[in-house]
Amino acid sequence: MYNLRYHIASLVAVFLALAVGLVLGGLVVRQGGFDKQQRAMVSSLQKQYDGLKRTNTQLRSSLDLESAYSNQMTDAWLRDRLKGQLVLVVTSGASVEGVDDVAAAVKSAGGSTASVTLLKRGFALEDSKVASSVAGILGSTTASATTADVAKRLVAEWSVPDADRGLTNALVSAGVIKLSGLPESAATTLAVDVATSNKDPDPSGLDIAAAYAAAGFYAAGAETREGQTGVAAAAAARKLSALDTLGTNAGRFTLVSLFTGGQQGFYSTNAHGASAFPEMPGN
Repeated sequence: MYNLRYHIASLVAVFLALAVGLVLGGLVVRQGGFDKQQRAMVSSLQKQYDGLKRTNTQLRSSLDLESAYSNQMTDAWLRDRLKGQLVLVVTSGASVEGVDDVAAAVKSAGGSTASVTLLKRGFALEDSKVASSVAGILGSTTASATTADVAKRLVAEWSVPDADRGLTNALVSAGVIKLSGLPESAATTLAVDVATSNKDPDPSGLDIAAAYAAAGFYAAGAETREGQTGVAAAAAARKLSALDTLGTNAGRFTLVSLFTGGQQGFYSTNAHGASAFPEMPGN
């Protein structure tokens, strides 16, 4: 597979070398000492530059063709795969890469998204008032309530239409979470975690994804290739499905495949031994 950035870098390097050669050659000319060796060097650099320029043009054309084909084929396979489905995106208060990419992938498959924003780390259980309220709803002692318990209860409230959302409402009122696009009459059994906290994967986001998976639903940790938030690897470490290719056709395919019965696993372009995307499931 061609690496466009590598060839562009090579092209720039040769161009700079050519420029330096021309400058040095000019200095020598002014000094009256421009000989056949300098002429041969400049000619060689010019030929390399011209050759790489032609190669670069060919690579751009090839990549444009492959990109157009990939877009068309991915769109065709995704069409209506998530029709009528609502996918929950777990994010955090800070601007998180990947949220828009998840929404675009789900939309291209005919689905829609809701979101839960984690505004305080660890569901703010270190706050005595919040911990006491949570314990009362969970029927536990303040000391025994964990983030995993909170996540489990939240998933139970979000995965069934018209469920009692006592814990959700309490955490929203306390400014711990924000829920958007998921009215009480709706439900979601699909979740994507992209949440970070202090530039690291947010443990509470992973707890929510794990709770969805434990309930028999589909969930995944995800990130973009550029973001490298660590969410995908952290999710994989907890035996959850994950991908680090959001924002690409491979990422769109992987996410929708995971949510429609495709082989669960960690799909990565960075992790050693991992596949970049799952095998295409049958129709």
